[in-house]
Parts: sequence; C-alpha cells; structure tokens
Amino acid sequence: MLGAVRFVLTGMIFALFVVGCEKETTINYEVTPTFVSEAEDFVGIEGKVGFLNNNFKENEFEKTVWHFWGESDEIKGVVRVEGTHLETGEKFPILLNGPNLKNATWEFNNGFTQPNLGATKTMPSYVGFEKSGLWEVSVYLNNNHLGEFILEVK
Repeated sequence: MLGAVRFVLTGMIFALFVVGCEKETTINYEVTPTFVSEAEDFVGIEGKVGFLNNNFKENEFEKTVWHFWGESDEIKGVVRVEGTHLETGEKFPILLNGPNLKNATWEFNNGFTQPNLGATKTMPSYVGFEKSGLWEVSVYLNNNHLGEFILEVK
C-alpha cells in the first residue's frame, strides 16, 4: 500500500515538473493580406471595413479614409478603433483628432461621408502608431465588433 502511494506521489511530482519546464510557446503573427476594391489595395476586413494600404511609420500620422461596406442604414454612429502592439500587448488609441499623435482618441462620432471605391460609406481621420512592429487593429461600429486585422508599422 505504501509503495502505491509513493508511486502516485512520484508520478504527480514528475507531472508537475514536466508541466513547469515546458517551453513558452511563441505566437507568430502575420500581416493580414490586402484585398482589392475597384482596383485599389486595401488593408482591413474585406466586405466590412478597410483603408488604402498605407505605409505607416512609428510616431508619424497619416491622413486615412476608412471605407465601410454593408447596408447604408446600418453604417452610422460611433466608430471605435483599438490598436494593440503585438510585441508588448499594450493597447493604444490610434484614431487622431487632427494631425498630431497627442490628439489620439478611442472613438469618433464625426459622421460618415459618401460612397467611394466600392464602399458604402467612408469616414476620414488621421491615424498614428507610437511604436514600430506588428499591430492588431480592432474596429467597432456602435459597439458591434466588425473584426480585426494586422498591419506592420515601420
């Protein structure tokens, strides 16, 4: 009986040791492939939201026109964009109220403009990223998650 208890305890200790020594898994993120609308390359979520494929640089802003696809009467209200720097896991607001990184905001309620390049509606803004690397961009429309995509900031 004592031998069986030792065997079980030894097995449990060994299992804990093996679990504790497992290598940390590394997730390899890849930039989301672009998609085409009216002969233009977009980065984003095909059929939902995207913008022209820009070359973003760390600590610089870019004027960006967000393009939204879908039912016209459903594309209205507040747009929220969350940027996550994938190396650090930090979340940042990447929408800018004007051409300055200090004007970062999580949400826009500035209204939408006309259709363009096959999209149902558009929304101009500035966008900026504080760090280089891969970023996950999550987009919400009236608290409805449209999805996310990954882009590279140089």
